[in-house]
Amino acid sequence: MVSEDSVETIRQVVVHRMIERLQSDYGDFIEGVKGFSTIPEFFRDYLYSPPNKEKRDATLEQLYGKLKSITGPEMTENIHKLILLIQISDDLDRSTAKALLDGPLKNDPSSHATISDDEMEEAIFRAGGYENRIKQIELICETLSFFFALSKLPFIKLVMAPIKVAASLVGAEDLVGTMEKGYEISREIKDMKPFVQAFRERETAYVERLWARSAR
Repeated sequence: MVSEDSVETIRQVVVHRMIERLQSDYGDFIEGVKGFSTIPEFFRDYLYSPPNKEKRDATLEQLYGKLKSITGPEMTENIHKLILLIQISDDLDRSTAKALLDGPLKNDPSSHATISDDEMEEAIFRAGGYENRIKQIELICETLSFFFALSKLPFIKLVMAPIKVAASLVGAEDLVGTMEKGYEISREIKDMKPFVQAFRERETAYVERLWARSAR
């Protein structure tokens, strides 16, 4: 039986490889458009692999319950989408890690550095969850748009104040940290729409290519 430590180790490998792919596939934005250079870092350090991930994830639904009675419906819904994104992403990455451990890493989990792109993509397919991968893409697009909108609010500290209070009541301060980092990096971005459009189109095409190729 595969240990949870092994699954977590390989999940981090999956995240690392995904970030590498994003840096390559979106180099036209990251290297050529002001403000986008920190996007891969944000994905890696705040959405997928924060140091206290387990504590943060355990408090997400509690925070959502608190926010329903504190913030307006639009803000609450956007935060709920962020929560769903975090949960879906974790499920998908763990499933891919388990597929790797059942496949090319079955005999030697420590050989993960030699995993090829084809093996990684085959593991993504074998992990399943096509619908959730498409949903993940849409949630990322909506979350990035949400952070961009927050970054343009003139009184963002006043907007965040009740959210911080609610987060402190359930120990979910780290989710607020994710939001703050999200709108902080968005301040340097002039227009998020071209990136969101490109992300939606390219990631959807990527997933559909994997499923079409691997399903043969």
